[in-house]
Amino acid sequence: MKKAIYLIVLSILLAAGSAGQEGQRGKKREFAEAEKTVYKELDAKYRNWLDMITHITYVEERKVFLKLTNDRDRDAFINIFWLQRDPTPGTPANEFKTEIETRFAYVNDFFKRGSTRPGWMTDQGRIYMILGKANSQERFDEKAGLYPVQVWYYYGDASLGLPTYFNVVFYKRHGGGEWKLYNPALDGPASLLIQDSPMDTDDYVTIYKKIYELAPTLAGPAISMIPNEMTENYRPSLRNNFIVASIYESPIKRLNVSYATNFLKYKGYVNIETSANFIENFNLVSVTRDERYGCDFVNVSVRPKKISLGFSEDKDKYFFNLNLNVSLRKGETIIYQYVKNFEFYFAPDKVQGLEGGGVVVHDSFPVIPGDYLLVVFIENSVGKEFSYFDHAIHVPHPGQKPYLANPILGYKQEIENSNFFHTYKFFNKVLSVDIDKTFGLSDVPHLLVGVYDLTREVWEKGEVEIELRGLNERFKFSRTVRQSLNEQPFAKDMHMILALDKKDLRSDYYELTLRLRAPGGALLDSKKTDFTISPIQKIAHPIETYKQVMVDNPYFFNYVQGQQFEGIGNLEKAELYFAKSVQNNPDFAEGYVAQFTLANRLKKYSQVLAAVENLSRFAKFAFDYHLIKGSALFGLERFEPALDELLKANKIYNSDIRVLNLIGFSFFKLNDMDEALKAFEASLALNGKQLQVDRIVTEIKARTSQNKGGQKDKVK
Repeated sequence: MKKAIYLIVLSILLAAGSAGQEGQRGKKREFAEAEKTVYKELDAKYRNWLDMITHITYVEERKVFLKLTNDRDRDAFINIFWLQRDPTPGTPANEFKTEIETRFAYVNDFFKRGSTRPGWMTDQGRIYMILGKANSQERFDEKAGLYPVQVWYYYGDASLGLPTYFNVVFYKRHGGGEWKLYNPALDGPASLLIQDSPMDTDDYVTIYKKIYELAPTLAGPAISMIPNEMTENYRPSLRNNFIVASIYESPIKRLNVSYATNFLKYKGYVNIETSANFIENFNLVSVTRDERYGCDFVNVSVRPKKISLGFSEDKDKYFFNLNLNVSLRKGETIIYQYVKNFEFYFAPDKVQGLEGGGVVVHDSFPVIPGDYLLVVFIENSVGKEFSYFDHAIHVPHPGQKPYLANPILGYKQEIENSNFFHTYKFFNKVLSVDIDKTFGLSDVPHLLVGVYDLTREVWEKGEVEIELRGLNERFKFSRTVRQSLNEQPFAKDMHMILALDKKDLRSDYYELTLRLRAPGGALLDSKKTDFTISPIQKIAHPIETYKQVMVDNPYFFNYVQGQQFEGIGNLEKAELYFAKSVQNNPDFAEGYVAQFTLANRLKKYSQVLAAVENLSRFAKFAFDYHLIKGSALFGLERFEPALDELLKANKIYNSDIRVLNLIGFSFFKLNDMDEALKAFEASLALNGKQLQVDRIVTEIKARTSQNKGGQKDKVK
C-alpha cells in the first residue's frame, strides 16, 4: 500500500525560554545563508576542495573554513586538515590525501553518468568517497523481473563501528534515473521488484522467495546489510539504519575536531553535527531492580528535540516511525544489542499537542552486574533523522550492602492493574517521567525511591531522608522529610513512589538529596538529582511511548542475560541462563538454538545430541537443527553422519560459512579432497579473510598436485 507522505518538521520547545530558542534558530538560518554566499564567492580551487571533503569531514571544519577571510589562512587550514588525517605523519607522503583526491577524480568522472548532479553528490559517489572501491561487486542490470541493482561488498573496521563484512546496495528506483542507496528497512525489498500486478509489500516471505528465484545472491542483501543474517520471516533488518549511520560517521570516528575550533580560538565551540539529519535529544538512563525476576533492568528514555511527521492519506492521520537501536558494550565488545520499532498515528487535531510536548520513548531490558557503556541510536524513518547518545552505567553485584538507586522524578503516578511489564512500572504503580525534570505550578512532583539489598534490621528501624534545597539566593528554601522503611511490607528490593509536598515550593531550581539511614542514623548511601519548577501554571509534558511485555514468565529475561554472559565470555553461566529460558518456556526455539550452539562451543557434544531433538519440532528452525546436530557429530569425530546433517543444512541455506567450512572439514577427514576443496572455496568466496581455511586449501591443492604428478610418473 502506497502512502502519500508530507513531512512536517515539528520543533519541540521547552515551555520556558521558547522566545530565546526562536532567536537562536533564526541566527542558524542566517548563518546557513551566509555560508552559501561565502562559498559562491570563493575561488574555484577552494570550492572544489570543500566539495571533495564534504563526506569525510565534520560540519564544524567546513564552518570554520568558511569563516576565514584570506587565502593565507585558508591554505594553512587545508594543510592542517590533511595533517590531522595523515596515517604516516613525519613522512613526505600523505596516503590519505592522495587516496581522497583519487576517489574524487573517479566519482566525478564515473558516477556523473546518468545523473544531473556532480558524481560526488550521488549516493554511489558518497559511499565511494567514504569507503573507497568495493572489495567485490555484483550487478543485476538486466535481470528479468528486477529493477537494475548493484551490490558492493566491503570489509569493515569494528573500531569504526562497522561490521566485519557488509554489503551496500544501490538500485534504480522504478528502473530509471541515477543509482539510489537502498535501505531494506526504509525502502523495502518489494521496491527492487518490477511489479506486474499489485503486491502485498508486507509479505516478506513471498517477496524474499521471489527475489531468490530471480537472483539468489541478491535475496540476502535485499533484507540485510550483514551477509548471512537471517531475520524472522525475512523481515528487513533494522540494523541497517545503524550501519548506514556508522558508515557516514566512520571518516571522523577517530578525529578530534578541537584542532579546527582552536584554529579560530573560539571557546566552547562544541555544537558538532555529524550528519545533516542529526537531531539532538534529551535522555535519561537509570538502573532499577525487580525482585520478582531477581535481576536489574536498564531503563532508557530518549526525547528527540524535534521530530518529522508523515501523513497517511489512507488513514487520514499523521504518523512517525522511530527505530530504537540499543547496544551494551564492555570495552570494544558489544555484549548485547537489540532494535525496536515505535510507530504511532495521530489525528490531525492532536498534532498541536505533540508540537508542544514532543515524544519520549521509554524502554527497559535486563542487565547483568558490571560496568558498561550504553549506546543508544534512534532514527525517525519519516524524515531520515538520526539521534545518538551514550552513557556509562554501573550495575552492582547483589547482596553486598543496602544501597539506593538513583532517584527518578515524575509528574504523576497512576495505578495499572495488569500483567504487563514496562519502564517505570512497579507492581501496579506507574510513574510518568518527563526527561527534562521541569514541572508546572499545578504539577505534583513524584519521587521514585529504590532501596536494594535491604536487610531485616535496616527495614525495621532504618529510614529514607529526603532533603530539598532551593537554589535561589533571594528566597532561600530548605526542607528535610523522613520516611520509615517499615511503613510498607518487607522486600529485599523495595520501591516507593512518593508525592513531594509542594507547600512553600515556588518557581525555582531545586536540588534533591536522598539518603539511606541505618538504625541509629548512620549513613548507608546517598544520591542526588535536581529539578525545576516553572513559573507557568501548566506545561505540556511529552507523549510517552513504550513496549509492553507479558511478565507471567521470565523466560525472555533469562535469554537476554544469557546473551550478556556469553558476550563477556562467561560461557558456563550463559549456558545456564539459556537453559533456564527453555525450562521456563519449552516452546522457545531461540533459547534452544542459543543453548545448544553454546554447548557445542564448550565441547559438550554428547549432551547436545541427547537434547537436540527438542529443536527438531520447530520447522522454522530446521537449518539450525541440522547445523547444531552436525556440529556435535563432527565434534565426536562421527564424520559421515555429521556430513549428512550439514548437507541438509546447506540445502536449506547454502551461504553459511559455518556450514560450508564444516562440510569441507568433514570431506577432508573422509579423504574426499575434491569435495572438500569445493566447500572451502565456496566459503572463501563469502569471506576471503579465513587464514585456517586458506591454509587447508593450500594443503589440499598441494596434495592433489602431488597425486597427479605421481600418476603421470607411473604412466611414463
